[in-house]
Amino acid sequence: MALPISYSSGEKEFIRQRILKGDVPQQLYKYRTIDSVKQLLENHKIYFSSCKEFNDPFESAVNILSGYTPQQYYESFILGDMTPEISKELTKQIVSGTIDGETLLKQLTIEVISSVGYYCMTTKPDNLLMWAHYGDSHKGVCLKFDILKDLETFLVPIPVDYNEQYMDYDMLNSDLLSILRRKSPDWRYEDEYRIIKTDHQGLWEIKPDCLVEIIFGCRTSEEDKNEIKNLATASGFTNVKFSEARMKRDSYGLEI
Repeated sequence: MALPISYSSGEKEFIRQRILKGDVPQQLYKYRTIDSVKQLLENHKIYFSSCKEFNDPFESAVNILSGYTPQQYYESFILGDMTPEISKELTKQIVSGTIDGETLLKQLTIEVISSVGYYCMTTKPDNLLMWAHYGDSHKGVCLKFDILKDLETFLVPIPVDYNEQYMDYDMLNSDLLSILRRKSPDWRYEDEYRIIKTDHQGLWEIKPDCLVEIIFGCRTSEEDKNEIKNLATASGFTNVKFSEARMKRDSYGLEI
């Protein structure tokens, strides 16, 4: 049930090679408001959210399968590699008989999911709906990150699985990651990739070089553009490129 918290040098090199081969995107984008970008530039930090903060109430919805014997639940729990603090408290309950194995693992599943931190990104810098929803109605920015320039932060970009059905989750045998990456097909337009931290929520420091481009929206004010440019330089983001999204003249779309 547990997810990897850190990666070995060998695993990092394997993922690095996959990125270089094109199996995993090297550049990903994040739509943000002007105020949130100011905070990023000033602090060199991005924010990993809890699923409870998402705008989708169906996030991490799951159909939990059950039906194992008490002994099977007990053995799976005792022999598993659960978080020590969780294991200590819940082991007391299952051993004393105050909680059954099925309830125990359901609680554990919910607790683990709730403790995960997400940084959601996309492959598209020119999506009209995402500019409207996440880029302050085209008055914000779209940030371009180079994954290879900060592998500690961006391991591993995981593509979202868009599916009509909740995940059938077998608590003893299924991969918990499958829950964390599933969403309704209604969100398919986002073409989302997720960076998942199993041990962290909140602010996370990044390397300045990983932010390679700031794209201003077609409604971003000149005042905000100048302020962001000056702040980026003053904060050490000296390699960032500045671009802007412009409305196409003859069709519904944007040109960067």
